Amino acid sequence: MLQCLKLIKLNRKSLVPIEITIEPVVEADLPLIKSLLTELMEAIAGTEGFDVEKSIENFRTLIKDPAQYILVARQRDSLLGFVNFTIRKTMMHPGPSGLIDELVVSKNSRGAGIGKQLIQAVIDKCRESGCYEVEVSTEKSNTKARRFYKTYGFEEDAVLLELGLIEPNDE
Repeated sequence: MLQCLKLIKLNRKSLVPIEITIEPVVEADLPLIKSLLTELMEAIAGTEGFDVEKSIENFRTLIKDPAQYILVARQRDSLLGFVNFTIRKTMMHPGPSGLIDELVVSKNSRGAGIGKQLIQAVIDKCRESGCYEVEVSTEKSNTKARRFYKTYGFEEDAVLLELGLIEPNDE
């Protein structure tokens, strides 16, 4: 468990020190994860038809998978954000790779360094696991996320091609 002391702006004039903990998600975090996922989908263009309930079903599967990691940024009973990532092996890399699937910080906590702490926790876990690299993909239209990742040393290095097999409403 990582403990960090951060200054969060409550308004433009005051800063209040708070303790933020980065730790593994627990099942009881589900309602707050659901809320953060909804915020994420609202922020990304082209996510019409997003099925929150399917995401919750996926969450329950992911927390049981030892290759999956979901870390949350917590302030007391509040969930400020989370990151979901996988550590996996490929044939082309000399060691395992970390792959960030989702990272979201609540609207009210953005700009306070929460995302940076979550990224650092991923990097630390991947280093500890002997990873060769950490990868992340985001939508081309999500320029804020692309700038965010570049700020922390990520480079646009590859092209991700997708082939949709199921329409969201066809399931």
